[in-house]
Amino acid sequence: MAGLSAARGGVVSGWDALRCYGLAMRDPQPESVLILSTRGGCRDVGQAHIRRVTGPVSSRRVSVDDDTLPLVRIAVPARAIADAAPFYRREDSVRALVAAAVQGGHCTPDELSSMLDTAARRGSAILRRSLEDVRDGARSVAEARALEQLRRAVVPDFELNVPIVDAQQRTIAIADFLWRALRAILEIDSHEFHFSAEDWRQTTYRHNRLTACGFAVTHYPPSRLISGKQWTGEVAGWLQARALELRVPYETGSRVIRNGSPLQLPFDTVQFAPVHDASMFVKRACGC
Repeated sequence: MAGLSAARGGVVSGWDALRCYGLAMRDPQPESVLILSTRGGCRDVGQAHIRRVTGPVSSRRVSVDDDTLPLVRIAVPARAIADAAPFYRREDSVRALVAAAVQGGHCTPDELSSMLDTAARRGSAILRRSLEDVRDGARSVAEARALEQLRRAVVPDFELNVPIVDAQQRTIAIADFLWRALRAILEIDSHEFHFSAEDWRQTTYRHNRLTACGFAVTHYPPSRLISGKQWTGEVAGWLQARALELRVPYETGSRVIRNGSPLQLPFDTVQFAPVHDASMFVKRACGC
C-alpha cells in the first residue's frame, strides 16, 4: 500500500489486478505489485514496482482488506492482461488467460488490441499471437493449438465455432472446426476421458445428430495435437476422402475464414433420429 501512496493515485495492474477479476494464474505470481503512475519515474517502493506511463489509465475502484486504504484503483481487465502477459513463462498460459477474459465477458478483442498499443511492446509477441487466435475464433487453449497447426497444413480454408442451425432456427451444435463445402466437422474434445455417463451420452447424441444431418464428424483429444505434422496429415487425408465421397473439388488454402454466417440446414432436425446411412441427408444438406 505504501507504493500506492508513493505513486500518488497510482493504478494497480498486471497479476494483482487480474486476481481481483478472478483471472490470475499461478504462472507466475510476481514478487512485486505493478503500479502504473503518470507522475515521477520508474522506481521500487517496498514490494511495489512503480512504472511511469503517459496519458490516463482506464481503471475502476475496488474494495480491499485494508482499514487504512478501503478503496484501490485497478486497471481495466484489458490493460491488466497487456501488463501481465509478458511475464508469463508459458504461451499456453497467455492463451488461456486471453480466452478466459474474452469468453467471460471481461473484455473484447478490440479492447485488448487497443491496450497493446499503449502498453510496453517488449515481451508482447505471445499476447499478440493469442489475440489473433481469439479473433480467428479459438475459444480454448486446445483450439488455439489446433488452429496454429492447421494454418500451416495443406488443407482447405476453414472456420471456427460455427453454429449449425436447422429450418426452425434451432442451434443443434457449434462446430469447433468446419469445412463448409465438405460438410466436415473436426471436434477438439476438452477432456481426454469422459468422467460421467452423462458426458458420454451427450457427446454421442451430438455426434449422431450431426452425422444424421449429413456431416462427417471426427474427434481428437488435445494430447493428439502434440504429434504436429502427423496429426495434420491425418486430418488432410480425412478431408481428401470426404471430397472424393461428395465428388467436390479439394482446394487447399489453410486460410481461416473469420465471422462466417451460421450454417443453415434446409430441414427441421427434430424429426430426424440418428441413422447409420446418412446419404439422403447429405444430398439434402448439399442441395442435391
